Amino acid sequence: MQRIFIIVASIIFLLGIGVGVYFLFLSNDAELTGREGVEFGSAGDAPLNQDGPGVVDGPIQAGEEFADGLLRITEGPVALGMLAYTLPSQAETASGTPAVPGDTEIRYIDRASGNIYAYRAHERTLSRISNRTLPGIQEAAWLSDGSLAFARFLAVAEGDTEYVATYALPSVGEGGYFLDRGLGQVSISGTSTLFTLLPSTSGSVATVARPDGSEARTLFSSTLSNLIVHLSDGPFIAATKPSVNLDGYAFTVGAGGVFTRILGPYRGLSVLPSPSGNLVLFSYIDNKSVKLALLDRRDGDVTALPIATFAEKCVWESGETHFFCGVPQSASGNLPDDWHQGAVVFKDRLWRVNVSARLAEYLINPSTASGIDIDMIGLSIDPRSDVLVFKNRTDGSLWMYDI
Repeated sequence: MQRIFIIVASIIFLLGIGVGVYFLFLSNDAELTGREGVEFGSAGDAPLNQDGPGVVDGPIQAGEEFADGLLRITEGPVALGMLAYTLPSQAETASGTPAVPGDTEIRYIDRASGNIYAYRAHERTLSRISNRTLPGIQEAAWLSDGSLAFARFLAVAEGDTEYVATYALPSVGEGGYFLDRGLGQVSISGTSTLFTLLPSTSGSVATVARPDGSEARTLFSSTLSNLIVHLSDGPFIAATKPSVNLDGYAFTVGAGGVFTRILGPYRGLSVLPSPSGNLVLFSYIDNKSVKLALLDRRDGDVTALPIATFAEKCVWESGETHFFCGVPQSASGNLPDDWHQGAVVFKDRLWRVNVSARLAEYLINPSTASGIDIDMIGLSIDPRSDVLVFKNRTDGSLWMYDI
């Protein structure tokens, strides 16, 4: 009799192990997780839980105001690539209560966890709207309505080979899919165009498609592998990656993938086209000094600007009458290479340039106002020019300036 009890107990024990293994490793509802040892973070003081995808946390009051209009949204690091857009008039908060009409919402991804957050600029409320776990997100490209983000991170294949993975991450609800491995660039135009660039030892191949991957076609195939392509309502503009040690060039990309040079050679060249592509803001290095200038593609005129910064530290307003830039108080070193490699950190001031009036206006010194060294990157502005958001390269935190 005792022997029968032992046998039955053993069978029950083994069945329990089997059920446990299934729910831990084989269930279809298992959450996507990262590599062992990856630390999971939070967005500011927002509480996190481990509910299923699509579960909302909040809204909660969030943000720390340091000066008139200057606000730190998160203390922890966010992925590069934030979206600021105007909410529809009938939008609701995460709890179902009406939102402030026309409020500006900022969507971003927590870098450590991959959770998506929505911050209401005037309500000063923060909600977690997705908790799909994708640790180590480095950057994201958004559809203009905030419904989908293409999140990019380092992944490990068999043989411990690292590669860049891109995952289409819905901001609300289920779904999502991976794009091709090793993409050098993923960009979005509005809600209809997905641009990808795949580099190789023999050059690069650019593809455009709809955000769901359909209607894909090759835009161009180039022998240049170190390219950055900027999307606009006009022609796309491609530029070589900036280095003080190499001559840089910029091109328009026409029908059939034809490249037409518009700038260069300039050492350390970086470009930032306006939304229409008619104006091209560009920076370069001249005698170890940073220069900023503006090209009008319609007549070929180049205008020198009175502020010294890199084009990637700027953002255009939608109307193209103004642009904003983070301008270092001082800049020295082997630029722009030292800055791109993280060997140099800047303390920036925020400036606004009126293109039509040819007027540069100093707005605020975020470093002085906050007491925190702020090196501004990833600047983004909503279509109404209501708020400007940026990431502090020093610690990865997310900031907002109320224009």
